[in-house]
Amino acid sequence: MEEKKPTILCMFSGGIDSTGVLHQLITDEKYKDHPLIVHHIHIFNRENRARAEAMAVKTILSYYKENTERPFLVTESTFNTTGFAPLKANRFPFDMDVCAFMAGNICTARKDVKSVAMGRTKTDVESGGENFMARMKRAQAIFKSVLALEKSEAPTYIFPVVEFTKQEVWEMLPADVRKNTWWCRTPIYIGDKAQSCGKCHTCNDVKKFSSAEL
Repeated sequence: MEEKKPTILCMFSGGIDSTGVLHQLITDEKYKDHPLIVHHIHIFNRENRARAEAMAVKTILSYYKENTERPFLVTESTFNTTGFAPLKANRFPFDMDVCAFMAGNICTARKDVKSVAMGRTKTDVESGGENFMARMKRAQAIFKSVLALEKSEAPTYIFPVVEFTKQEVWEMLPADVRKNTWWCRTPIYIGDKAQSCGKCHTCNDVKKFSSAEL
């Protein structure tokens, strides 16, 4: 009897990078036999992105459920730091720190999870500099600290799109998925719909390779 492959946990925000990760986990043959958990954290902070990201996540996951035969379990959690807004806290805390903390707790609860898939691209590595790498190391330290009391072998991070630039990730996604990803840090809400501000650093980054579609 063939041994069951270990479960992969995909931390999914609905952004370009994490959508690229999800796409790879669903379409790449080397991942096909691994059970897959897709986890979204509703991060409520002063940037007010939670609602826009939730809409992107819902639409993208529906696409893959309807258009592929790859099964996956969807879970979610909530992290709220809006109470820090009056204190003018600067980016408290970073998204990747929140993801690391929650991933560690999920792995503690689910012993079958042996890999945590995160969205880090070639663009991040080449342009992020020492600050980005330092933040990555801190996030992984948070992840490991949550697992510190566990006696079993600790799960590890994997980066399925680390060899791709952000533009290459964008181009690999199906058109119906690509148009529903969310990247803006400060969305504008008009009724039930969210639109990108077009001014934040992530909007400016995306404009460099997708201006025809924005």
